[in-house]
Amino acid sequence: MSVPADLAERLASIIQQRATNAQMPSLGLSAGLTIPPHQEGVSKRDRAREALAGKSPRELGEIARRLGVHLGDYDLEETGLAVLESDSAPITEITRRDVAKCFGDDLCGQQDPVALVGRLFPIQNLAAEFFSGRSLAREIEQHMVRNPGDWDVEYLFQQIGALTCSRDRFGHLLEAALHPLGRRGPEQIDLAEAINRVLRRDGYILNIEAEESGYPIYRLQPLSRGPTGSPKNLIFASNGPKPEIGFADAINNDIVILSNASSCLVYDRPLKRDGLLWSELVDWWRARPGVDPGDAARTLGLRLRASLASDAERYLFDTYFRLYRPKLKDALPAIIPQVYLHYDPAVVKLLRHRAGLRRQRMDFLQLLPNNQRVVIEVDGAQHFSREGEPSLVAYAEMVSADRELRLAGYEIYRFGSNELVGAGASDMIERFFERLWTLHKINPTTG
Repeated sequence: MSVPADLAERLASIIQQRATNAQMPSLGLSAGLTIPPHQEGVSKRDRAREALAGKSPRELGEIARRLGVHLGDYDLEETGLAVLESDSAPITEITRRDVAKCFGDDLCGQQDPVALVGRLFPIQNLAAEFFSGRSLAREIEQHMVRNPGDWDVEYLFQQIGALTCSRDRFGHLLEAALHPLGRRGPEQIDLAEAINRVLRRDGYILNIEAEESGYPIYRLQPLSRGPTGSPKNLIFASNGPKPEIGFADAINNDIVILSNASSCLVYDRPLKRDGLLWSELVDWWRARPGVDPGDAARTLGLRLRASLASDAERYLFDTYFRLYRPKLKDALPAIIPQVYLHYDPAVVKLLRHRAGLRRQRMDFLQLLPNNQRVVIEVDGAQHFSREGEPSLVAYAEMVSADRELRLAGYEIYRFGSNELVGAGASDMIERFFERLWTLHKINPTTG
Protein backbone atom coordinates (compact mmCIF):
# COMPACT_ATOMS: atom_id res chain seq x y z
CA MET A 1 0.00 0.00 0.00
CA SER A 2 1.40 3.38 -0.98
CA VAL A 3 1.21 6.32 1.41
CA PRO A 4 2.50 9.89 1.06
CA ALA A 5 5.84 10.09 2.83
CA ASP A 6 4.78 13.14 4.81
CA LEU A 7 1.27 12.03 5.76
CA ALA A 8 2.08 11.38 9.43
CA GLU A 9 3.77 14.77 9.69
CA ARG A 10 0.85 16.45 7.90
CA LEU A 11 -1.59 14.87 10.34
CA ALA A 12 0.53 15.98 13.30
CA SER A 13 0.55 19.53 11.95
CA ILE A 14 -3.24 19.59 11.44
CA ILE A 15 -3.89 18.28 14.95
CA GLN A 16 -1.51 20.89 16.37
CA GLN A 17 -3.22 23.71 14.48
CA ARG A 18 -6.83 22.70 15.03
CA ALA A 19 -6.84 21.88 18.74
CA THR A 20 -5.68 23.30 22.03
CA ASN A 21 -3.75 21.13 24.47
CA ALA A 22 -7.01 20.30 26.23
CA GLN A 23 -8.88 19.59 22.96
CA MET A 24 -6.26 17.30 21.44
CA PRO A 25 -7.44 14.02 23.05
CA SER A 26 -11.02 14.63 21.88
CA LEU A 27 -9.91 15.52 18.35
CA GLY A 28 -7.72 12.43 18.28
CA LEU A 29 -10.58 10.16 19.34
CA SER A 30 -12.73 11.52 16.50
CA ALA A 31 -10.18 9.92 14.17
CA GLY A 32 -9.56 6.77 16.22
CA LEU A 33 -6.26 8.11 17.58
CA THR A 34 -5.19 8.08 21.22
CA ILE A 35 -3.14 11.21 21.97
CA PRO A 36 -1.10 11.14 25.20
CA PRO A 37 -1.98 13.60 27.98
CA HIS A 38 -0.39 17.02 28.12
CA GLN A 39 3.01 17.17 29.80
CA GLU A 40 4.94 20.29 30.64
CA GLY A 41 7.62 20.92 28.03
CA VAL A 42 6.13 18.59 25.39
CA SER A 43 4.75 20.42 22.36
CA LYS A 44 1.38 19.70 20.79
CA ARG A 45 3.06 18.52 17.60
CA ASP A 46 5.30 16.10 19.50
CA ARG A 47 2.28 14.66 21.31
CA ALA A 48 0.59 14.11 17.94
CA ARG A 49 3.75 12.59 16.50
CA GLU A 50 3.96 10.18 19.43
CA ALA A 51 0.37 9.07 18.85
CA LEU A 52 1.01 8.55 15.13
CA ALA A 53 4.35 6.75 15.51
CA GLY A 54 4.35 3.18 14.22
CA LYS A 55 0.99 3.44 12.48
CA SER A 56 0.63 1.33 9.34
CA PRO A 57 -0.28 2.95 6.01
CA ARG A 58 -3.86 1.70 6.33
CA GLU A 59 -4.12 3.12 9.83
CA LEU A 60 -2.75 6.50 8.68
CA GLY A 61 -5.15 6.51 5.74
CA GLU A 62 -8.12 5.78 8.00
CA ILE A 63 -7.03 8.48 10.48
CA ALA A 64 -6.73 11.00 7.63
CA ARG A 65 -10.13 10.03 6.27
CA ARG A 66 -11.88 10.28 9.63
CA LEU A 67 -10.11 13.48 10.60
CA GLY A 68 -11.01 15.00 7.23
CA VAL A 69 -14.69 14.14 7.76
CA HIS A 70 -14.67 15.52 11.29
CA LEU A 71 -12.98 18.79 10.30
CA GLY A 72 -14.75 19.21 6.97
CA ASP A 73 -11.36 19.06 5.24
CA TYR A 74 -12.10 17.69 1.77
CA ASP A 75 -8.46 17.38 0.68
CA LEU A 76 -7.45 15.49 3.82
CA GLU A 77 -10.38 13.11 3.51
CA GLU A 78 -9.47 12.45 -0.13
CA THR A 79 -5.84 11.84 0.85
CA GLY A 80 -6.94 9.21 3.33
CA LEU A 81 -9.27 7.56 0.84
CA ALA A 82 -6.50 7.46 -1.78
CA VAL A 83 -4.33 5.49 0.65
CA LEU A 84 -7.16 3.10 1.56
CA GLU A 85 -8.00 2.49 -2.10
CA SER A 86 -4.45 2.15 -3.41
CA ASP A 87 -4.47 -1.67 -3.37
CA SER A 88 -7.72 -2.06 -5.32
CA ALA A 89 -8.73 -1.46 -8.91
CA PRO A 90 -9.56 2.15 -9.80
CA ILE A 91 -12.53 3.46 -11.74
CA THR A 92 -10.71 5.20 -14.57
CA GLU A 93 -11.42 8.63 -15.98
CA ILE A 94 -12.52 6.99 -19.24
CA THR A 95 -15.14 4.98 -17.38
CA ARG A 96 -16.25 8.00 -15.35
CA ARG A 97 -16.75 10.06 -18.50
CA ASP A 98 -18.77 7.26 -20.08
CA VAL A 99 -20.87 6.97 -16.92
CA ALA A 100 -21.51 10.71 -17.12
CA LYS A 101 -22.72 10.29 -20.71
CA CYS A 102 -25.34 7.81 -19.45
CA PHE A 103 -26.93 10.68 -17.49
CA GLY A 104 -26.92 13.10 -20.42
CA ASP A 105 -27.66 16.53 -18.94
CA ASP A 106 -29.75 15.32 -15.97
CA LEU A 107 -27.76 14.01 -13.01
CA CYS A 108 -30.45 13.50 -10.43
CA GLY A 109 -33.96 13.80 -11.87
CA GLN A 110 -36.30 15.43 -9.38
CA GLN A 111 -33.58 16.09 -6.79
CA ASP A 112 -31.79 19.42 -6.45
CA PRO A 113 -28.34 18.99 -8.08
CA VAL A 114 -26.79 21.75 -5.94
CA ALA A 115 -27.86 20.06 -2.71
CA LEU A 116 -26.92 16.58 -3.92
CA VAL A 117 -23.47 17.54 -5.18
CA GLY A 118 -22.89 19.82 -2.19
CA ARG A 119 -23.14 16.88 0.20
CA LEU A 120 -20.08 15.32 -1.41
CA PHE A 121 -18.01 18.13 -2.94
CA PRO A 122 -17.04 21.58 -1.50
CA ILE A 123 -18.81 23.48 -4.25
CA GLN A 124 -19.57 26.50 -2.02
CA ASN A 125 -15.84 27.08 -1.60
CA LEU A 126 -14.77 26.44 -5.20
CA ALA A 127 -14.80 28.99 -7.99
CA ALA A 128 -16.06 27.70 -11.30
CA GLU A 129 -13.69 27.57 -14.23
CA PHE A 130 -13.80 30.82 -16.23
CA PHE A 131 -16.13 32.45 -13.66
CA SER A 132 -14.02 34.39 -11.17
CA GLY A 133 -15.79 35.53 -8.04
CA ARG A 134 -18.73 33.15 -8.44
CA SER A 135 -18.93 29.89 -6.53
CA LEU A 136 -19.32 26.60 -8.31
CA ALA A 137 -22.60 26.11 -6.43
CA ARG A 138 -24.01 29.26 -8.06
CA GLU A 139 -22.87 28.14 -11.49
CA ILE A 140 -24.48 24.71 -11.09
CA GLU A 141 -27.73 26.41 -10.10
CA GLN A 142 -27.50 28.77 -13.08
CA HIS A 143 -26.70 26.16 -15.73
CA MET A 144 -28.44 23.02 -14.45
CA VAL A 145 -31.46 24.35 -12.51
CA ARG A 146 -32.46 27.72 -13.99
CA ASN A 147 -31.28 26.81 -17.49
CA PRO A 148 -31.34 22.99 -17.65
CA GLY A 149 -29.28 21.66 -20.51
CA ASP A 150 -26.60 24.36 -20.41
CA TRP A 151 -24.20 21.88 -18.77
CA ASP A 152 -24.17 18.17 -19.37
CA VAL A 153 -23.17 15.79 -16.59
CA GLU A 154 -19.74 15.10 -18.07
CA TYR A 155 -18.93 18.82 -17.85
CA LEU A 156 -20.31 18.90 -14.30
CA PHE A 157 -18.07 15.96 -13.32
CA GLN A 158 -15.10 17.82 -14.70
CA GLN A 159 -15.94 20.97 -12.73
CA ILE A 160 -16.54 19.31 -9.35
CA GLY A 161 -13.59 16.89 -9.59
CA ALA A 162 -15.67 13.72 -9.99
CA LEU A 163 -13.40 12.52 -12.80
CA THR A 164 -10.44 12.24 -10.43
CA CYS A 165 -11.84 11.97 -6.89
CA SER A 166 -11.69 8.86 -4.75
CA ARG A 167 -13.65 5.83 -5.85
CA ASP A 168 -15.60 5.97 -2.59
CA ARG A 169 -16.81 9.52 -3.27
CA PHE A 170 -17.60 8.75 -6.91
CA GLY A 171 -19.60 5.72 -5.79
CA HIS A 172 -21.59 7.77 -3.30
CA LEU A 173 -22.32 10.30 -6.05
CA LEU A 174 -23.78 7.58 -8.29
CA GLU A 175 -25.74 6.08 -5.40
CA ALA A 176 -27.26 9.46 -4.56
CA ALA A 177 -28.05 10.23 -8.20
CA LEU A 178 -29.95 6.95 -8.53
CA HIS A 179 -31.95 7.38 -5.34
CA PRO A 180 -35.71 6.99 -5.88
CA LEU A 181 -36.25 10.54 -4.60
CA GLY A 182 -35.01 11.56 -8.03
CA ARG A 183 -36.01 8.71 -10.31
CA ARG A 184 -38.39 5.79 -9.90
CA GLY A 185 -39.68 2.89 -11.90
CA PRO A 186 -38.31 1.94 -15.33
CA GLU A 187 -36.36 5.21 -15.63
CA GLN A 188 -34.33 4.40 -12.52
CA ILE A 189 -33.78 0.75 -13.44
CA ASP A 190 -32.86 1.44 -17.08
CA LEU A 191 -30.34 4.09 -16.06
CA ALA A 192 -28.73 1.77 -13.49
CA GLU A 193 -28.42 -0.97 -16.11
CA ALA A 194 -26.82 1.44 -18.59
CA ILE A 195 -24.31 2.62 -15.98
CA ASN A 196 -23.52 -0.96 -14.99
CA ARG A 197 -22.63 -1.86 -18.55
CA VAL A 198 -19.93 0.81 -18.31
CA LEU A 199 -18.76 0.10 -14.75
CA ARG A 200 -18.25 -3.61 -15.45
CA ARG A 201 -15.25 -2.74 -17.63
CA ASP A 202 -13.40 -1.69 -14.47
CA GLY A 203 -14.77 -4.50 -12.33
CA TYR A 204 -17.55 -2.67 -10.49
CA ILE A 205 -21.32 -2.73 -10.40
CA LEU A 206 -24.24 -0.92 -8.78
CA ASN A 207 -26.06 -3.63 -6.84
CA ILE A 208 -29.50 -3.36 -5.28
CA GLU A 209 -28.76 -3.51 -1.55
CA ALA A 210 -32.08 -2.37 -0.06
CA GLU A 211 -35.31 -0.69 -1.01
CA GLU A 212 -37.28 2.35 0.05
CA SER A 213 -41.02 2.56 -0.45
CA GLY A 214 -40.73 -0.37 -2.83
CA TYR A 215 -37.99 1.19 -4.98
CA PRO A 216 -34.40 -0.07 -5.14
CA ILE A 217 -31.46 1.53 -3.33
CA TYR A 218 -28.17 1.00 -5.17
CA ARG A 219 -24.66 0.54 -3.75
CA LEU A 220 -21.40 0.51 -5.69
CA GLN A 221 -19.55 -2.78 -5.19
CA PRO A 222 -16.71 -4.65 -6.87
CA LEU A 223 -17.77 -7.47 -9.12
CA SER A 224 -17.20 -10.71 -7.28
CA ARG A 225 -18.48 -14.23 -7.00
CA GLY A 226 -19.46 -13.70 -3.39
CA PRO A 227 -22.94 -14.55 -2.12
CA THR A 228 -25.81 -12.35 -3.18
CA GLY A 229 -27.50 -10.33 -0.48
CA SER A 230 -26.10 -8.91 2.74
CA PRO A 231 -25.37 -10.94 5.88
CA LYS A 232 -28.02 -10.39 8.54
CA ASN A 233 -27.58 -12.93 11.35
CA LEU A 234 -24.39 -14.23 12.91
CA ILE A 235 -24.92 -17.01 15.46
CA PHE A 236 -21.61 -18.47 16.55
CA ALA A 237 -19.25 -19.90 19.19
CA SER A 238 -21.66 -22.72 20.07
CA ASN A 239 -20.22 -24.67 22.98
CA GLY A 240 -23.19 -26.50 24.45
CA PRO A 241 -26.75 -27.62 23.70
CA LYS A 242 -28.19 -26.48 20.42
CA PRO A 243 -30.03 -23.18 20.94
CA GLU A 244 -33.68 -22.88 20.05
CA ILE A 245 -34.21 -19.96 17.72
CA GLY A 246 -37.38 -18.05 17.01
CA PHE A 247 -38.30 -14.87 15.16
CA ALA A 248 -38.92 -11.74 17.19
CA ASP A 249 -40.06 -10.23 13.88
CA ALA A 250 -40.27 -12.66 10.96
CA ILE A 251 -40.87 -9.83 8.48
CA ASN A 252 -37.62 -8.10 9.43
CA ASN A 253 -35.73 -11.39 9.95
CA ASP A 254 -35.06 -10.41 13.59
CA ILE A 255 -34.22 -13.52 15.60
CA VAL A 256 -34.41 -14.33 19.30
CA ILE A 257 -32.83 -17.20 21.26
CA LEU A 258 -35.66 -19.00 23.06
CA SER A 259 -33.55 -21.44 25.07
CA ASN A 260 -29.90 -22.45 25.58
CA ALA A 261 -28.89 -18.84 24.89
CA SER A 262 -25.74 -19.26 27.00
CA SER A 263 -24.38 -21.87 24.61
CA CYS A 264 -23.92 -19.47 21.69
CA LEU A 265 -23.30 -15.84 20.82
CA VAL A 266 -25.40 -13.65 18.53
CA TYR A 267 -23.76 -10.62 16.91
CA ASP A 268 -26.57 -8.08 16.85
CA ARG A 269 -24.93 -5.17 15.07
CA PRO A 270 -25.28 -4.41 11.34
CA LEU A 271 -22.82 -6.37 9.23
CA LYS A 272 -21.06 -4.12 6.73
CA ARG A 273 -20.20 -4.86 3.13
CA ASP A 274 -16.53 -4.42 4.07
CA GLY A 275 -16.62 -7.54 6.25
CA LEU A 276 -16.15 -8.01 9.98
CA LEU A 277 -12.92 -7.09 11.75
CA TRP A 278 -11.64 -8.52 15.01
CA SER A 279 -11.62 -4.98 16.46
CA GLU A 280 -15.34 -4.62 15.63
CA LEU A 281 -16.12 -7.95 17.26
CA VAL A 282 -14.19 -6.87 20.37
CA ASP A 283 -16.10 -3.55 20.47
CA TRP A 284 -19.37 -5.50 20.37
CA TRP A 285 -18.19 -7.84 23.15
CA ARG A 286 -16.98 -4.90 25.27
CA ALA A 287 -20.52 -3.47 25.30
CA ARG A 288 -22.05 -6.66 26.70
CA PRO A 289 -23.14 -6.72 30.36
CA GLY A 290 -20.51 -7.99 32.76
CA VAL A 291 -17.54 -7.66 30.38
CA ASP A 292 -14.51 -5.78 31.69
CA PRO A 293 -13.92 -3.11 29.01
CA GLY A 294 -10.16 -3.18 29.55
CA ASP A 295 -9.98 -6.96 29.16
CA ALA A 296 -12.49 -7.44 26.34
CA ALA A 297 -10.12 -8.79 23.68
CA ARG A 298 -8.70 -11.45 26.01
CA THR A 299 -12.04 -12.61 27.41
CA LEU A 300 -13.63 -12.77 23.95
CA GLY A 301 -10.71 -14.85 22.71
CA LEU A 302 -11.17 -17.27 25.61
CA ARG A 303 -14.93 -17.52 24.98
CA LEU A 304 -14.42 -18.26 21.29
CA ARG A 305 -11.67 -20.75 22.02
CA ALA A 306 -13.99 -22.60 24.42
CA SER A 307 -16.26 -23.43 21.47
CA LEU A 308 -13.53 -25.27 19.58
CA ALA A 309 -13.82 -29.04 19.51
CA SER A 310 -10.31 -30.32 18.79
CA ASP A 311 -6.63 -29.61 19.32
CA ALA A 312 -6.31 -28.99 15.57
CA GLU A 313 -9.00 -26.28 15.63
CA ARG A 314 -7.45 -24.65 18.70
CA TYR A 315 -4.01 -24.65 17.08
CA LEU A 316 -5.35 -22.99 13.92
CA PHE A 317 -7.18 -20.37 16.01
CA ASP A 318 -4.17 -19.63 18.25
CA THR A 319 -1.69 -19.51 15.36
CA TYR A 320 -3.89 -17.11 13.39
CA PHE A 321 -3.80 -14.55 16.19
CA ARG A 322 -0.14 -15.10 16.98
CA LEU A 323 0.86 -14.50 13.33
CA TYR A 324 -1.48 -11.72 12.28
CA ARG A 325 -2.65 -9.73 15.29
CA PRO A 326 0.74 -7.92 15.53
CA LYS A 327 0.78 -7.26 11.77
CA LEU A 328 -2.79 -6.27 10.99
CA LYS A 329 -3.77 -4.85 14.39
CA ASP A 330 -7.20 -3.20 14.13
CA ALA A 331 -7.49 -4.28 10.47
CA LEU A 332 -7.36 -8.00 11.35
CA PRO A 333 -10.34 -9.87 9.86
CA ALA A 334 -12.26 -11.75 12.53
CA ILE A 335 -12.04 -15.54 12.42
CA ILE A 336 -15.37 -16.69 13.80
CA PRO A 337 -15.72 -20.25 15.11
CA GLN A 338 -18.72 -22.57 15.11
CA VAL A 339 -21.02 -20.43 12.97
CA TYR A 340 -24.55 -21.64 12.19
CA LEU A 341 -25.06 -21.76 8.44
CA HIS A 342 -28.27 -23.79 8.27
CA TYR A 343 -30.63 -24.08 11.18
CA ASP A 344 -33.00 -27.01 11.50
CA PRO A 345 -35.56 -26.36 14.23
CA ALA A 346 -36.18 -30.06 14.76
CA VAL A 347 -33.97 -32.62 16.42
CA VAL A 348 -32.74 -34.70 13.50
CA LYS A 349 -33.39 -38.07 15.13
CA LEU A 350 -37.07 -37.14 15.58
CA LEU A 351 -37.63 -36.31 11.92
CA ARG A 352 -39.86 -38.76 10.10
CA HIS A 353 -40.66 -37.21 6.76
CA ARG A 354 -37.26 -35.83 5.71
CA ALA A 355 -33.56 -35.83 6.46
CA GLY A 356 -32.10 -33.07 8.60
CA LEU A 357 -30.16 -30.21 7.07
CA ARG A 358 -26.49 -31.06 6.59
CA ARG A 359 -23.60 -28.79 7.51
CA GLN A 360 -25.56 -26.84 10.08
CA ARG A 361 -22.38 -25.33 11.53
CA MET A 362 -19.11 -24.21 10.00
CA ASP A 363 -15.84 -24.66 11.89
CA PHE A 364 -14.68 -21.14 11.03
CA LEU A 365 -16.08 -18.26 8.98
CA GLN A 366 -14.44 -15.06 7.80
CA LEU A 367 -16.44 -12.14 6.39
CA LEU A 368 -13.99 -10.31 4.13
CA PRO A 369 -14.31 -7.13 2.04
CA ASN A 370 -16.60 -7.08 -1.00
CA ASN A 371 -19.05 -9.55 0.54
CA GLN A 372 -16.60 -12.44 0.35
CA ARG A 373 -17.30 -15.27 2.80
CA VAL A 374 -14.53 -17.74 3.54
CA VAL A 375 -15.31 -21.05 5.25
CA ILE A 376 -12.48 -23.00 6.88
CA GLU A 377 -13.16 -26.60 7.86
CA VAL A 378 -10.95 -28.87 9.97
CA ASP A 379 -11.65 -32.48 9.04
CA GLY A 380 -11.26 -35.32 11.50
CA ALA A 381 -12.11 -38.96 10.95
CA GLN A 382 -15.84 -38.27 11.44
CA HIS A 383 -15.94 -36.53 8.07
CA PHE A 384 -15.09 -39.74 6.24
CA SER A 385 -16.36 -42.51 8.47
CA ARG A 386 -19.35 -43.87 10.35
CA GLU A 387 -18.97 -45.85 13.57
CA GLY A 388 -15.22 -46.09 13.01
CA GLU A 389 -15.46 -47.48 9.48
CA PRO A 390 -14.70 -45.68 6.19
CA SER A 391 -17.95 -44.42 4.68
CA LEU A 392 -18.56 -43.30 1.12
CA VAL A 393 -21.95 -41.99 2.26
CA ALA A 394 -20.36 -39.66 4.81
CA TYR A 395 -17.84 -38.46 2.25
CA ALA A 396 -20.56 -37.91 -0.39
CA GLU A 397 -22.64 -35.87 2.04
CA MET A 398 -19.64 -33.66 2.79
CA VAL A 399 -18.71 -32.96 -0.84
CA SER A 400 -22.36 -32.41 -1.76
CA ALA A 401 -22.67 -29.75 0.95
CA ASP A 402 -19.42 -28.17 -0.31
CA ARG A 403 -20.82 -27.93 -3.82
CA GLU A 404 -23.94 -26.17 -2.59
CA LEU A 405 -21.88 -23.65 -0.64
CA ARG A 406 -19.57 -22.93 -3.56
CA LEU A 407 -22.48 -22.46 -5.92
CA ALA A 408 -23.93 -19.99 -3.40
CA GLY A 409 -20.70 -17.96 -3.62
CA TYR A 410 -18.78 -19.10 -0.54
CA GLU A 411 -15.11 -20.03 -0.60
CA ILE A 412 -14.33 -23.29 1.22
CA TYR A 413 -10.91 -24.46 2.39
CA ARG A 414 -10.41 -27.78 4.17
CA PHE A 415 -7.59 -28.91 6.42
CA GLY A 416 -7.01 -32.44 7.63
CA SER A 417 -6.70 -32.35 11.41
CA ASN A 418 -3.31 -34.08 11.17
CA GLU A 419 -2.01 -31.09 9.14
CA LEU A 420 -2.61 -28.77 12.07
CA VAL A 421 -0.57 -30.58 14.70
CA GLY A 422 3.13 -31.29 14.92
CA ALA A 423 6.15 -29.87 13.15
CA GLY A 424 5.50 -27.62 10.16
CA ALA A 425 1.88 -26.83 11.08
CA SER A 426 2.58 -23.17 11.85
CA ASP A 427 4.44 -22.62 8.55
CA MET A 428 1.65 -24.32 6.62
CA ILE A 429 -1.00 -22.10 8.27
CA GLU A 430 1.07 -19.00 7.50
CA ARG A 431 1.47 -19.99 3.83
CA PHE A 432 -2.26 -20.50 3.54
CA PHE A 433 -3.22 -17.12 4.98
CA GLU A 434 -0.51 -15.29 3.03
CA ARG A 435 -2.02 -16.61 -0.19
CA LEU A 436 -5.57 -15.92 1.02
CA TRP A 437 -4.62 -12.31 1.84
CA THR A 438 -3.04 -11.91 -1.59
CA LEU A 439 -6.22 -13.20 -3.22
CA HIS A 440 -8.34 -10.73 -1.26
CA LYS A 441 -5.86 -7.82 -1.42
CA ILE A 442 -5.22 -7.73 2.33
CA ASN A 443 -1.66 -6.74 3.18
CA PRO A 444 -0.43 -8.63 6.27
CA THR A 445 2.94 -6.85 6.24
CA THR A 446 1.74 -3.29 6.57
CA GLY A 447 -1.88 -3.64 7.65
